[in-house]
Amino acid sequence: MKILVVLTAALMPAVALSQPAVPQAEQLDVATLRPEFAHRLFTTTSDFSGLGFMIIDADKPAIEGSIPAGREGLLALDPAGRSLYVCETIYTRNNRGTRQDFVTVYDSRTLQLTGEISIPGRLLEGPSSHDCDISASGKFLYVYNMQPASSIIVVNLAQQRVASVIELPGCAAAFPWQDEGFASLCGDGTLAMVDLTPDGRLKGLSHSAPFFRADEDPIFAESLVDRKSGRAIFLSYTGLIYPVQLGAHPAIEKPWSLQAAAGLPVAGTGVQELAWRPGSWSMMAWHKAKDRLYVLMHVGTHWTQMTPGTELWVMDASSHTLIKRLQLPKPMSAVAISQDETPLLYAMPEDGNLYVLDPETGTEKVKGTFRVGSFAWVPGF
Repeated sequence: MKILVVLTAALMPAVALSQPAVPQAEQLDVATLRPEFAHRLFTTTSDFSGLGFMIIDADKPAIEGSIPAGREGLLALDPAGRSLYVCETIYTRNNRGTRQDFVTVYDSRTLQLTGEISIPGRLLEGPSSHDCDISASGKFLYVYNMQPASSIIVVNLAQQRVASVIELPGCAAAFPWQDEGFASLCGDGTLAMVDLTPDGRLKGLSHSAPFFRADEDPIFAESLVDRKSGRAIFLSYTGLIYPVQLGAHPAIEKPWSLQAAAGLPVAGTGVQELAWRPGSWSMMAWHKAKDRLYVLMHVGTHWTQMTPGTELWVMDASSHTLIKRLQLPKPMSAVAISQDETPLLYAMPEDGNLYVLDPETGTEKVKGTFRVGSFAWVPGF
C-alpha cells in the first residue's frame, strides 16, 4: 500500500502543471494627484453642458482627473493648493423642481468631497471667473447673485458658512484684493468698493468716480486682478486698458490703447468701423512676474466682443508697449498662461483640442489629442 501511494504521488506533478493559475484578488485603492505644480491646468468640459471640469498635466499633456459640477458650475482654486471649490446649482428633478445652490469643497489631492456649503442663490450664466472668486489667502469666497437685485455672497471657507450677503444694485462680479474686500463693476461706469471686517461682514461701501461709459465702451467682465497686491487690469471692448490699484480708496490710472501701442489708430465705437479689437470668452491672460499681457485680437466692428481671436498680442503692461503679435493656429476663444519662470501658454478654440504654445513664438510646444471647453484656471493666479 505504501508503494502505491508513492507511485501515485510521482505521477501528480504532470497533472498539476496543466491546471490554470488562480487569479489574484483585485486590490482596491484611491489614486491621488501629485502636489500642485505650475503646469497643471483646470478647464471646463468640452460638451458645453457646464457640468464639470478637467484637470490636465500640460507637460505631457494628459488628463489627470475630473471634477463634477451642477448646472453652470464655476471653479475657484485654493491659493494654498489644499482644496478646490465649485459654485454649483442643482434641481431635484434635473431641469425643474426645488433649486439648490451651494459651494462644494473637494480635496485637491484625492478629489474626494470634503464639504458642502449652502448659499442663498447665485447667477447662472456662461463661465465667468469673477462670479465665483476667492480672496488672496483663501479665507473668503465671493459668489455673485442676482435674485432679483445684484449682490455678492461672502462665504467664510474656514468656517464653511455664509458670512454675509452684500447688496450692490447695478453692479456685477467680484475682484478681490487681499482678504480685505473686493470691487464690483457698475453700470454707471464706477467701481463699487466693498471693505470687509475680519469675519466677512460689510465694513464700508463706496463708489469710485465714473471712469468708463458702460453704454458706449463697456469693460470685459473677464478683466484680471492680482489678489495679493490688489492691482487690477480692466479691458474695454474697444481695447483700452485701465490699470487700477484696488482698495477702499482705489487709484484709477489713465487708460492706454492696445492699438496705439501697436502703432495703429485707436479703435472707435462705430458699428461700421473695422479695427483690431479684443474679444472672445476669456480674452486676456497675465504673467504677473514678467508683467506681460496676452490678448486675443480679431478684426471687426464695435460690438463684436465675442468673436474668437486670430492673433495674440503680447503687451508689456508696465511700459504700455507691444512686444510682439503672434499668429494663432486657429481662432481661439480663451487664453491662459502658467505663472512660472518658463511658462506655457494655453489657447482654446470654441470646439477643438487644447493648444499648448510657446509664449515667445506661438508655436505648439506640446501636442494634445483631447478636447476641452473654452475656459481655464491656472495655479498661482
